[in-house]
Amino acid sequence: MMDCVPAPIQTSKQSSPFDTVLEGNPEADQDVAAQETSLASPSSVMSVNSLESDEEDVRIPEPTTKTGLKILFLSSDTGGGHRASAESLAAQFERLFPGSTYALLDTVEKDGVYPYNTLVSAYKHLGARPQQWKLFYNVTNTRAFETIADVHLKVMCERATRRRIMSYNPDVVVSVHPLMTGVPCLACDNITKQTGINLPMFTVVTDLGSAHCAWFANGVEKMFVASNQIRNLAKTRGHVPDDKLAQYGLPIRHDFAVQAELMGDRMSVEGRAHQLKIRTDLGLPNLERKTALVMGGGDGFGSLSDIVDALYVEFFSRGIDANIIVVCGRNEELKNSLEKRDWDTVLEQYRMVKETGGRGLKSSNFTGGLTSLSADYCTMGMHGDQGAVGCLSGDVTQTLRRILSSGSMGLESALSLPTTTMPNTQVSPPSSPTISNGRSSPLASSTAANEKTVANEDMTPTKAGTTIQLDQVPPMGSPTPDQLVESDTSAASFEVLRFDEAATPGNVTVIGLGFVTRMAEYMVAADVLVSKAGPGTIAEAASLSLPVMLTSFLPGQEEGNVDYVIDGKFGAFCSDTDPLGIAEEVSAWMLDDEKLATLSKAAKSNGNPNAAAEIVQAIGDRALKWKKINRGELDSEISSQTR
Repeated sequence: MMDCVPAPIQTSKQSSPFDTVLEGNPEADQDVAAQETSLASPSSVMSVNSLESDEEDVRIPEPTTKTGLKILFLSSDTGGGHRASAESLAAQFERLFPGSTYALLDTVEKDGVYPYNTLVSAYKHLGARPQQWKLFYNVTNTRAFETIADVHLKVMCERATRRRIMSYNPDVVVSVHPLMTGVPCLACDNITKQTGINLPMFTVVTDLGSAHCAWFANGVEKMFVASNQIRNLAKTRGHVPDDKLAQYGLPIRHDFAVQAELMGDRMSVEGRAHQLKIRTDLGLPNLERKTALVMGGGDGFGSLSDIVDALYVEFFSRGIDANIIVVCGRNEELKNSLEKRDWDTVLEQYRMVKETGGRGLKSSNFTGGLTSLSADYCTMGMHGDQGAVGCLSGDVTQTLRRILSSGSMGLESALSLPTTTMPNTQVSPPSSPTISNGRSSPLASSTAANEKTVANEDMTPTKAGTTIQLDQVPPMGSPTPDQLVESDTSAASFEVLRFDEAATPGNVTVIGLGFVTRMAEYMVAADVLVSKAGPGTIAEAASLSLPVMLTSFLPGQEEGNVDYVIDGKFGAFCSDTDPLGIAEEVSAWMLDDEKLATLSKAAKSNGNPNAAAEIVQAIGDRALKWKKINRGELDSEISSQTR
């Protein structure tokens, strides 16, 4: 009943067409583990590091067909998501415009000035220190800094950037990085004026729910956004007109489109059959078991390890037969630890902590309860009141109410209280709270074998065994109704219910993986994804109708991604400082097929597995028109119409 099996055989790490080293980058570790793949032979691609001197010939090779294009991608290794987006787009250019060639260039590193040219090393440092990153992000995301940086970079870097882009001799320039929009856009415009040859530039915003204001440099041929949230930011902050915006989704690898088509409806008979086939192909044990896919990468050994322990204990205690697949990436220490871990000891430690009134596997992680959760998020400042200075605006009180809420993270369920009952009375809590705060989702006991008690999702249990409507729960700061005040909220009052174990423990298998080159298939095999709030990972999960439990985010940069999942109703958020809360919620989903089906349907409606292909088709069609205009093959009148 307690085992850890060696990982299924993985193919060796494949080389990327853009082979810049990503060592030490926290976000890159996870995103590369999720998306790393080879797109083309190295002979057809130039690396960002291939330019060693101004004299070296770095021109992109000529296309081998008439429909081929020379594409210059602008990006930097500040997180694996930018590179992954460039790779997915490059693969689609090869597929839809055969004979295309391309290169990746970091203009800030090559031609930027201090401090911008230290961005990669600074990101590695700040990405591992969320509070420092939050300060950095919030300062740079102000209108004042945006104006100063824009002028500074254009004055100091535009000429060098212009020469650099011209040396590659591209047909089209595509930026997938916020710091490579304003200056390159001006440079491309000046190249057109200087040479008389039109050089179109496009921006593909690689964020989902929130984005830095540097993304929205006006003047590009077209700006591709992934969500309504980003579209609104582009219009309000960047003043980008509607006709310059195109919304297709976030570009992800073609593997996800292939698997999405093969699987169809995840919850259908055909979808289930495809899932079992993929599990067989991956060599997973116990094909019929529910499967949780856990990804952490650069999040560190501690939090990811604790989450896995909590999932194991919760599945075991609640009688859930399950596989836990853990993508460790470069974290060899965690992978080795999982293979050698004594799960009997983990269970015993869990019981010892429970008996002392703790909340989880390590008492230091679970002693704060509701109060500490609120304090943590006040400190992290999800959005704060940034309406005057930042790209995002929000009300602190409403944000905190979302953090403390259940259900859809909305205001209708802003308080989440433990269930307590009178003798001989059984009440089940509202199902599937979105935020687990250490005092929700108590495990209700059964009064008879095979008997299930279903709670009214619009009701909140009270001590007296009665209920009140959730819309009667007062706003934060208002007087609390007597029936809620009387509730016994001591640890002892609900820990007995919360830790009521199933009569038959679950059979749980933990599988540790290193780098994964078949992420689309692992997501098909999974029933739930547990991950940080990286935009690429969320988009991949949504494309395959996979419910998501988010556990962490970078302040500022990824906060909106949490809202994107919550508002889309295909997942939940629980901080990685509360591993047991994560495990409780995931267990509740695993035990409720109807809930999983609802989450899966919502995920599918928010995903677009073909986004990369649609973006490339739009870029390629316009770029080919400009190419023909530059060659005199199209009337000059079409030129003005194309603009």
